Amino acid sequence: MSHTLIAEKPEYADAIERVLSRAFGPGRYAKTSERVREAGAVLEHALTRIALNGEGEVVGVCRIWRVEAGEPVFFLGPLAVDPSEQSAGVGFALVRDAVAACRASGGAGVVLVGAERFFRPAGFTVVPAGRVSLPGPVDPARLLWVELRPGGLDKVHGELRAPKR
Repeated sequence: MSHTLIAEKPEYADAIERVLSRAFGPGRYAKTSERVREAGAVLEHALTRIALNGEGEVVGVCRIWRVEAGEPVFFLGPLAVDPSEQSAGVGFALVRDAVAACRASGGAGVVLVGAERFFRPAGFTVVPAGRVSLPGPVDPARLLWVELRPGGLDKVHGELRAPKR
């Protein structure tokens, strides 16, 4: 099945929430990544990507948030695909497109919590020990980042938090 990837728009808010609920269930709010978002991360609608199926229904989302850790950086997540569409490459296509949008915006890098095996083909690697932390526990092997421009991550250091206004 063919999917169309577009930037997030307000009219899709309810459909995105349905996808997130179907993909993660009620436990999604318990994740440490949620603490980053609750602490004042700024949702970047223009960089976030959603996937629409052939009928125009939202079947996936890859949200991008503006945060900082010593320097401005993006935070990716949640990445969710409706269970009926999983294993069709939608998730990876969303990640690839969202990262490209971040790069085109002039961003320095993207940080996320996830499985290296899944995200490595999009250029993500494990964050070196002690460079970045989250406001809660996270498995260091699942804390990943990708540099969007040469030297973009050189000064990124510390806890992910709300960006300076």
